[in-house]
Amino acid sequence: MVKDRQLVCPVCANDQFIETRAQLNTAVASLFDLDFANKEARCFVCSECTYIFWFRA
Repeated sequence: MVKDRQLVCPVCANDQFIETRAQLNTAVASLFDLDFANKEARCFVCSECTYIFWFRA
């Protein structure tokens, strides 16, 4: 559920997802080895076809 709405995969219509987080790296931060300072995204990966929903955290 995201904002009280059930996620449904637009590719395969599955409603089961695996939640994970991903780092939103930028070129400048990576250049100076400051990747830890970048923002994160909340991701939901479809358990059937692996389509990924990305939400800025």
